[in-house]
Formats: sequence, structure tokens, C-alpha cells
Amino acid sequence: MFKINNNDFKILVKYKDFLNIIDSMLENIPRKDMFYKDKIRYIAINLLHNILLASYEVNNDNLNDYKVSIKSDIALLDFMLDRMYQKRYINEKCIYTCGEILIEINKMTTGWINAKVKDAS
Repeated sequence: MFKINNNDFKILVKYKDFLNIIDSMLENIPRKDMFYKDKIRYIAINLLHNILLASYEVNNDNLNDYKVSIKSDIALLDFMLDRMYQKRYINEKCIYTCGEILIEINKMTTGWINAKVKDAS
């Protein structure tokens, strides 16, 4: 199977860093809250899926749909991480680190999709 070389795609580089942080953070969540652990993983993978789909999209009418999906996944991840912080499964440093990365990914994605739509017009 061939490997897609996305090292020049800055959003994916940033998102890979975020996934590494999430993976190490999820180890601290106890078994009784497996639902939240699985949900965070699912949303994180879905966000990656939407970013990749948007990068390969050629129809600009669909790009705004991907932008909405990406923003909603980021908001949902932020909510779930805040929930884990309230339950004291993750510390304050981790929530701020994840929040900063999510804000940066949100800004990068919005700017990238807006520029892609503008260039096609």
C-alpha cells in the first residue's frame, strides 16, 4: 500500500502532534469511563478523516460542508476534553496544550479552506 506524503501539509503535521498527545492522555482514563475514551478516539479519527477529505475535494461547493464538519468535530473534542478535566482524569496543563493545538488547527483549517474556495472563484 502506498503512503501519502503529507509532510508539507502543515495541518496534518500539527494534527499528528495532537494525536500523540491524545493517545498518551487517554491512558489515564479509567476503565469505568471507557465510553468517553472511545468517543474521544472516534471524534479525533473523524476529524482527521474530514481534514483529509477536504484536502482531496475538487468541488468547492462541498468545501464549506467539510469546514462545518471539521469545526463541529473540534468543538466536540474540546467539550469532551473539558469533561475529562472536570472528572480530574487529565490535568490543567494537558487541557491547555490540547486547547491551544485545537485552536491553531481550527484557524489553519478555516484559512486554508477559505483560500481554496477564493482561489477557485
